[in-house]
Amino acid sequence: MTTSPNALPESGPSRRRPVASGDWVVVVPVKDTRHGKSRLARAVGSDRAALSGAIAHDTLTAVVEAVGPRCVVLVTGDEALSLAWAARGVSVVGDPGSGLNDAVSAGMRHAGSGARVAALLGDLPALDARSLRTALERASTVGESFVPDGDGTGTVLRCGRGFTPRFGPDSASRHAADGAVRLDLSLPRLRTDVDDARSLARARRLGLGPATRSVLEDRASGWIRSMQATVHRFDPDTHTGSVLRDDGVELSFEAPAFESSGLRLLRTGQRLTVDVVDDVVVSLRIVGVGAGQPIR
Repeated sequence: MTTSPNALPESGPSRRRPVASGDWVVVVPVKDTRHGKSRLARAVGSDRAALSGAIAHDTLTAVVEAVGPRCVVLVTGDEALSLAWAARGVSVVGDPGSGLNDAVSAGMRHAGSGARVAALLGDLPALDARSLRTALERASTVGESFVPDGDGTGTVLRCGRGFTPRFGPDSASRHAADGAVRLDLSLPRLRTDVDDARSLARARRLGLGPATRSVLEDRASGWIRSMQATVHRFDPDTHTGSVLRDDGVELSFEAPAFESSGLRLLRTGQRLTVDVVDDVVVSLRIVGVGAGQPIR
C-alpha cells in the first residue's frame, strides 16, 4: 500500500494485523477531530473539536467492547486518537486524506485479502456493544449486507468481503445496487449517526456515551438551550411548524423534532419545553402539569 503523508509507521503495535472476533474485522474511519463535524460548526463553535473527539471515543469504546481491540482497525489522521487507541491494542492506519470511502478501503487492505470486514461510521455516540453485536450476528447470515441510517438513505454499517465502500449521500441505494442485502434492524443506537444539530438531539434522547455526554454537560450551555415556548403553527400533514419564545421570537421545527416527541398532535397556544440549537428547535416535549410535576 502506498504510504500517505498521514500514515503511521509500518512497524510497531499500531500496525498489528487484527484478529477477527467471529471472523469479523471492524473498520472505523474517523476524520481528524480538528476538522470533523463541519455541519455543527455554526452551532457549537470552538467546542467542535472536543465534541468530535468525544463522539469518536464513545463509538470506539462500544466497538471495542463488542468485538475486542484486536478485531478493530481505526483509520484516522488524528494523532491524539491514534496514540490513545493504539495503546489500547487497536490497529491504527493513517487516513489517506482523500475521503471517507478511501479511508475505509485503507482499513480493508490492512485487514487483509479475503477478510470479513464490517465498515462502521465513527460518529455514533449513542452506540452500545449489544447493538453492534446484534447487527454483526445478523450480517453473518448473509453474504453481503448493510445497515441504513435512521433516515433510510445513508449507511452506518457495510459488511462483507472485498466490497467497494460507497458511503455518502444516498449510499443505501448504491450499496443495494451492488447486491448487498439491506438490514432494516430495529437498532436506533446503531442507526443514529451524528452530523448536525438535529441528529445530535436524536442521539441525546437515546442516551449518549459518557465522553459525549460530558462535553454537552460541561461545555454546551451556550449552544444547546432548553426553554418554554408556545405553539404558533403546526401542519398535521407535514408535522412541521413553529413555536414562539416568551420574548415573541418565532422558531421553526421540522418533522423529526415532532415525530420523536411522542406527541400525536399540537394545537396553537399549547405550552411546550423545547431544545434549541442555532435558533432551530431540535426536540420538543410537553410541559409537566400538576403539583410536583417537573418541566422536562
